[in-house]
Amino acid sequence: MELKLPELGEGVHEGELVRWLVKPGDQVKEDQVLAEIMTDKATVELPSHFAGKVTEVVAKEGSTVHVGQTLLKYEGAGGSAAKAAPATAPAASPAKTAPAAAKSAPPSAPALSASSAPVAPPSRSANGGSGGAMLTLGGSVTAAPAARQYARESGVEITRVQGSGPNGRVMKEDIEKFIGGGSAGGAVAAGSPTFTSGYAARKSTQPSGNLEDRIPFRGLRKKIAEKMHQSKNTAAHFTYVEECDATNLVELRAKAKEIGAAHGVKVTYLPFIMKAMVAALKKYPILNSELDEANGVIIQKNYYNIALSVQTEDGLMAPVVKDVGNKTILELAADIESLANKARTKKLTNDDNHGGTITLTNAGTIGGLFATPVINYPEVAILGFNKIDRKAVVKKINGKEEIVIRDWTLFSLSLDHRVVDGAIGAEFTKLFISYIENPALLLMDTL
Repeated sequence: MELKLPELGEGVHEGELVRWLVKPGDQVKEDQVLAEIMTDKATVELPSHFAGKVTEVVAKEGSTVHVGQTLLKYEGAGGSAAKAAPATAPAASPAKTAPAAAKSAPPSAPALSASSAPVAPPSRSANGGSGGAMLTLGGSVTAAPAARQYARESGVEITRVQGSGPNGRVMKEDIEKFIGGGSAGGAVAAGSPTFTSGYAARKSTQPSGNLEDRIPFRGLRKKIAEKMHQSKNTAAHFTYVEECDATNLVELRAKAKEIGAAHGVKVTYLPFIMKAMVAALKKYPILNSELDEANGVIIQKNYYNIALSVQTEDGLMAPVVKDVGNKTILELAADIESLANKARTKKLTNDDNHGGTITLTNAGTIGGLFATPVINYPEVAILGFNKIDRKAVVKKINGKEEIVIRDWTLFSLSLDHRVVDGAIGAEFTKLFISYIENPALLLMDTL
């Protein structure tokens, strides 16, 4: 029998087969995750509709697969042919039960990182451990991404840690106990090799003669490359940078942070920046547009859905905060936190990634003076929020110039110059910064 690619969502007809989680000869259970398939920027897990044996893997990793295309062949349980599911069966939702076992690495190979392991559905542990996607390595260790990251940062080989969670799941507390010598084997000796995913530097156990690593160029990294290439080859990029006194914003956010904590919400600067963007976009709506070249029209949006760049261990994603203009600071903060968590645990849906009208990217947590962000095509503008520093500046106080300490930052606005003139971009930035420097103005209809 053949397993064909089912529909992956409304209007989605193809995807990239990022990784197989089974191989010929494997016995598969119903609802077991067989593969990871990426559509646009959302990665979905393909569950099995049969129980039986995989006889042949037809589609190759890294290839583009289409709805109705044969992915693998199988025999039903007991060698009998199972009834194949129709090609229109839904597959966008994660599998309900057990994750597929990853291929065991050879003894000389380094331990796999969390990002290279199969992903199973999110789960909350009974004893308060962190939730998110549960990962299984070599069929022996189960842990949440947060626990794996903590282990890597602590230099701990997670396979040596005895898990105390449900089904032997390794919790953060287990790793802390291991480091403290409270678990068999004790802490890993200083200088033990640690591993990270993607392009991050790592200490390698490979022979000194092997000077290169060959990393498959597919999945999210390939999608990012396609989007960046399309944007730079299509939009006429122009970046305008302006400085801003963020002292009042810092003070307001500090107060809002306390209020948010009382409601269980983490309040960052981003909700305030989004509100200021909407206020400025109402006066300069051309920045809230996209260019439909095929039909020769500029589509100016009268709603405000702000895509937010989120860095994950797999790459940059841009989930969309919807209806920003009609939400409170706390509502926006909750939305931002939810989307960021979904991005980092690979649980974003197609809807989460679509419908943006303008993008906000935040490099301030990393540092740097400012950047020239690449437009999230087909949008025509992207705003870059950079780090806030304390610095001495000259200010006029009661008509006299004085040197004072202020919280200072720079904002970078990249525009598609085919649609937005530089002067309009500068005026937008000037108005936006007036809201950041005087957040109380956001309560008023006009300046």
